[in-house]
Amino acid sequence: MARPITTKPASRRLPRDQRMAAILRAARDVLRDRGSEQFTTAEVAERCGTSEGTIYKYFPTRRDLLLQVAESWFEEFLAEDYPARTDGPIAEKLYHAIWWSLSIVRREPALTRLVLMELRADPGYRKMAVYDQNRIIVERVMRIVQEGQLSGAFRPELDIRLIRDMIFGAIEHQTWAYLRGEGNFSVDASAAGITEVVMRGIVTGSPPDDPLSSTVNRLERIALRMEKSLGGT
Repeated sequence: MARPITTKPASRRLPRDQRMAAILRAARDVLRDRGSEQFTTAEVAERCGTSEGTIYKYFPTRRDLLLQVAESWFEEFLAEDYPARTDGPIAEKLYHAIWWSLSIVRREPALTRLVLMELRADPGYRKMAVYDQNRIIVERVMRIVQEGQLSGAFRPELDIRLIRDMIFGAIEHQTWAYLRGEGNFSVDASAAGITEVVMRGIVTGSPPDDPLSSTVNRLERIALRMEKSLGGT
C-alpha cells in the first residue's frame, strides 16, 4: 500500500514589526538571565525560534540590539502612570519620588546595569534616546526640589545640579553592590535614608532636631501603598 504523501508546513513569516517585537522580548529575557557580559545573539535567536542572520537583518550589531532593548524598557516605565503625590509635606513628596527611582533599579537590575556601566560610558551617550529618557526620570524627582525652593521650604541659593548629584549619586551608591550581584538593598530604607540626608542639607534655616525620624513609620506605610499600586517591587 502506498504511503500517504505528507508535506512539511511552511514556516509562518511574521510581519516586520511583530518579528522585531519578538526579538526584543527574547533579548530582554536573555539580558535578565545572563547580563550584558554574557549576552549573545545566538541565544536570542534560539529563544525566539529564528536564526542569527534574521537577528542581524533587523539589528545590524549586538550593540544595536542591546540599545533597542534599553530604549523599549525606558518607554515602558515612562508609559506607566507615575504615582505622583500632589499633597502632603514636601519631605513625603521627595521620599516618594526617590522611592520610585529606586524601585526601577529593583525591578530591572540587568537593564539598569547595562545603562549605567556600558551605555553611559559611551562617548555618544548624550545623543542616545536612552539619555533623553533617563532625563525624564531625573526631572520627575527634581521637580519636587524645585517646588521646595519656590515655596521657601528649601534653600533657594543652592545649585539645583548639586542637589541632583547628591540624590542620584546616593541612589547609585546604595544600589551599586546589588547591580553587581554582590549585595542587596531595601527600597524603603534607602529612600528614607537618602531623603533624610538630603533634607538636612537643603531645608531652609536650622534643621530641626529630628526632621524625618518622626515620620519614618508614615513613610513606610506610604511605601507599602506604592508597592501595591505598582504590583509589588
